[in-house]
Amino acid sequence: MGNLQHFTIELDDGLAARLVKAAQDQGWTPESLAADCVAQHVEVALRHRVLIERMEAIDANLATLAVFVGEATQSSEGLDLTGICRYGQRS
Repeated sequence: MGNLQHFTIELDDGLAARLVKAAQDQGWTPESLAADCVAQHVEVALRHRVLIERMEAIDANLATLAVFVGEATQSSEGLDLTGICRYGQRS
């Protein structure tokens, strides 16, 4: 584990009381529970960010594909379009 950094957090009385009680119930310190909660939240936030970035990349690639298909089918006279997409083909 790397060097520890120290931060100060401010909680309203109700949340602080719940934090203390939850820590006591588990035999932890309130500080360790708060640190664990922050670590878990950061992990979830990072995973969410990665998912959003992947969705944006997929959207961009779908848009590129749509442009390609649009251009390919613009003058479809005499072209066999059955090879462009395998979905929707009836046997």
